[in-house]
Amino acid sequence: MKNINNNQNLNFTQVKDILAQQAITIAAKEQLSSAQPSSNLHKVEQLLNETEEAVKILKLRQHIPFASSEDIEHLITKAEKGLILTPDDLEKVAEFLRVNRLLQRFLARHEQLAPLLNAYVQDMTLLPDIEDAIYTTIEHGQVRDEADRELAKMRRNLKKSVTELKTALNHFLTSKPNQKMIRDAMIVEKEGYATIPIKANYKNQLSGTIVAVSNGGQTVYFQPAKVVRLNQQITNLKAQIRNLELAILGALTAKIYDVKDDIKRNIELITLLDMIFARGKFAQKYNCIRPKINRENSLVLRAVRHPLIINPVPLTLELTQENSVLMITGPNAGGKTVALKTTGLMILMTELGLFLPSDKPCDIPLMDDVFTLIGDHQDLDNSLSTFSAEMKDIAMITKYAQFHSLVLLDELGTGTDPNEGSALAIGILQELYLRGCLIMATTHYSSIKDFAKQHDGFITAAMDFDLKNLQPTYKLKIGSIGNSRALWIAKKSGIPENVLHQAEAILTGNNLPLSLKKRFVHQRKNKSNLVVKKEFHKGDIVYATNLKEEGIFYKYLPTQNAAKIFVAKEFVEVPLRRLQLRRLAKDLYPKGYNLDLLFVKDWQDYKFNRDLDRGSKKAYKKLKH
Repeated sequence: MKNINNNQNLNFTQVKDILAQQAITIAAKEQLSSAQPSSNLHKVEQLLNETEEAVKILKLRQHIPFASSEDIEHLITKAEKGLILTPDDLEKVAEFLRVNRLLQRFLARHEQLAPLLNAYVQDMTLLPDIEDAIYTTIEHGQVRDEADRELAKMRRNLKKSVTELKTALNHFLTSKPNQKMIRDAMIVEKEGYATIPIKANYKNQLSGTIVAVSNGGQTVYFQPAKVVRLNQQITNLKAQIRNLELAILGALTAKIYDVKDDIKRNIELITLLDMIFARGKFAQKYNCIRPKINRENSLVLRAVRHPLIINPVPLTLELTQENSVLMITGPNAGGKTVALKTTGLMILMTELGLFLPSDKPCDIPLMDDVFTLIGDHQDLDNSLSTFSAEMKDIAMITKYAQFHSLVLLDELGTGTDPNEGSALAIGILQELYLRGCLIMATTHYSSIKDFAKQHDGFITAAMDFDLKNLQPTYKLKIGSIGNSRALWIAKKSGIPENVLHQAEAILTGNNLPLSLKKRFVHQRKNKSNLVVKKEFHKGDIVYATNLKEEGIFYKYLPTQNAAKIFVAKEFVEVPLRRLQLRRLAKDLYPKGYNLDLLFVKDWQDYKFNRDLDRGSKKAYKKLKH
């Protein structure tokens, strides 16, 4: 299933809206707005090939023949219902057929640049006979005189009769005996007839027809007898002409009805080409280049830019199936969430056939699922807290996430007790890692940072921070561990030095401060009477002063007054006096956590044996080979 959990978090809908704006036809706009990403390698490769050809054609800066198709589809439906198309309708059909012909000719000239697009238009059915029939019959929204001899004769007779009618009316108006009867010396149209306004008291002295009477009854609208005959003649001619025009229009409509399936197919191809060129225009708009795609969970972003951010800082990172988890740390508002969104968006854009705004080609893995946990997860409808709603989403992710799943987690485990939240986050990350997912997560928790630093398959990164100017640079530094800069910001804000020293002692020693009373009592004691006993537990993070490195405490070696710790995937023996406690295991891992997992030297080997234990057919097949 292709599951984009709240794709608004990734700005995917906004990108599709911008893409749709590049299209010409309504059908293409609608399809682009509702388009869904694909994880099919062959299909996405085809989409990218189409986009590449569109970019090449657009770079020629030549006029590409194109016509909107939405009216044509409506007109075909009209013909299917048995309605006769109007001259305007027929001219739209002829223009559509003409553009089809020109577009086919245009892309045929550029076949070497765009073989795929040329193949699409070659599938169009050109209908030159119908195109010519319409253009020789219709002109400027009217049936041409040349369309039919009888029609031309009727129109000449109509023109002659209209001239005679105007002459007769003007003669009546200018005749001296009639002057006293005329109310206004003008021709007035009433009920479709040309009339002359006459004073009502003369109505019985006239030879002709009264067509209408004014509201006050003082004026009648009169037709002289000769004009009555001419009007009847004109009416008859108009009816005959209209019937003949309808017959001609009906014949053309029938021709179009006979090829309606061919025209519908042409409409589909025009819509397809419109969508392809829209992707090409998007690539030009954002200076995009073609990505490389794979199904090996290999993700390499090379200076990609978020298309919706003004002056974005380019993002570069790499994930593989072996190193599939990227833990991003750093200060608030430093760009961690933007890094997650940009990564997810680049994958979805690629799966839509879009080029990416980057300096060099990126390697993009096609994902069956994209899961996001970004932003506020509070569920007001179900009265769930932020943490509860987050766990509800996590439950869904852990239910469905597998190989070829991208999981983006922003500040996992927040909203509850930090120790429990971080322990739970570590368990979730480990489970998703063992399933083979690609994972990007952000955190402020030190225990999660330590976990990521100590385990294979996890890569650490930090959002850079300008200490001099006290502001983020939004640059991602792979291999670094960042912090929230809380103490630094506090110092710059004027927090007293003694408070900062106390906070730093708590942070580095993992010990809460003593009460004020006890502190004075201890100050009175002789330092020689104080005995400090070092006590370590399996899984504790310790610092070996002789090695100048952190490690994980494994066990005591009593006979040697030393201990065995795990450093850089190797067990090392260190004198107890050289060990300093950094973080307790009970604060790092959930109750019942299998601490032996911390001392696995080869995670791939561990994962392989784990798959064998659960009966994986793939693992047994690999074992046989």
